[in-house]
Amino acid sequence: MTRIGLVYDRIRWEEKALIRVAKRMGLDLKVVDSKGIYIDALGDADSTKEFFGDIVMQRCISYFRGLHIAAALENKGIKVINPFSVSMICGNKLYTTLALVKAGVPVPKTLIAFTNEGAMKAIETLGYPTVMKPVVGSWGRLVALLKDRDSARAIIESRREMRNALLQIYYLQEYVRRPPRDIRILVIGDEVIAASYRYSPKGDWRTNVARGGMSKPCPITEDISEIA
Repeated sequence: MTRIGLVYDRIRWEEKALIRVAKRMGLDLKVVDSKGIYIDALGDADSTKEFFGDIVMQRCISYFRGLHIAAALENKGIKVINPFSVSMICGNKLYTTLALVKAGVPVPKTLIAFTNEGAMKAIETLGYPTVMKPVVGSWGRLVALLKDRDSARAIIESRREMRNALLQIYYLQEYVRRPPRDIRILVIGDEVIAASYRYSPKGDWRTNVARGGMSKPCPITEDISEIA
């Protein structure tokens, strides 16, 4: 029987659901807490497989922890879901944008800058308001709506003081005027499984559920399926 590993750093309802289904199906599942392990980069591949399994579901919330675990396990010949290459693209907004552009999926106008001066030039090119996002991050954290030159300079200055190299990469997008919601679509393979509307909490332009946004079912239309 194929041995399956589930690597996590926090057990959420999704992990609990996966564990329940694995038990119901009689699968050989090993649950591994990533916070208490180490991986020997030069160690024997068979012993690594013995510990983690033949296939590993990488479920870490920490982007960088999960990324490095995937790289180390794949180097041992272990199949990781999601693979290192997928995690790398999906965990970085610039890489995601480039992949979407290459695939012909429409995206907002996006500019990348690498210095304070370059960022200000890019913002002036896009015009106000402009959206600034960290290239790595989630839940709407450090996402800012720059409404004028003064607010832009203040946000850029505050990011510089954080002393984080990733925050010195300025990912800037045009502000899209839309209904007070966006659409999230779940795709498995080439099949659209589900979609949801995410509505902004009152007084906020961001739709992140982590910031109080509401999620409601969205009908799956032909247009939604095609673009996804």
